[in-house]
Amino acid sequence: MGNSLKTKLRMFFTFAMTILATVLVLKLLNWIPLSFQKEDMRKYKTVEDVKTKLKIPKIYVPAYFPEHIRWPPAEIFAQKKPSVMIIMHFTHTDTQSFALSIYQVDSKAHFEPPFRTGILYIKKESTVFVNGREGKLTLAVCSGIERCNRLSWNEGGYSLTLIAYDSPENILKMAKSML
Repeated sequence: MGNSLKTKLRMFFTFAMTILATVLVLKLLNWIPLSFQKEDMRKYKTVEDVKTKLKIPKIYVPAYFPEHIRWPPAEIFAQKKPSVMIIMHFTHTDTQSFALSIYQVDSKAHFEPPFRTGILYIKKESTVFVNGREGKLTLAVCSGIERCNRLSWNEGGYSLTLIAYDSPENILKMAKSML
């Protein structure tokens, strides 16, 4: 009976070690491709996905949205290398057409976000203040749309930019509410 118990324990131990080895091999196989992949721009489902997968501690999102802009973002793209960049696109609540883009880029990257559609001309550029930080508000006219405005400023090591088919007042209000 002692031999039978030893045999069963040996079989159980062998089985447990086999399962453990299999799990470790599968984890290693899952890790290998990630270690070779570049952290290029990818699409994400939620802001939380970006935070957890790319380990970006602070993502700036407005607390205020005009009623005609739908939350959550319709699209989110992000990368960590060569520099942190997060792009969120929002749509109108009724038409699902583009309403707002928010860019959060490492301030050392010197990246200037493009307007979503071709810009016809700039009407005015002015200095504004967003929560005590100096920013640049660009009022423009874009093809197919009357107004497309951009507000850019630096905050917490990032360059933040809002581009919207909206009034300068709404853009500034959204910017001031970014947490």
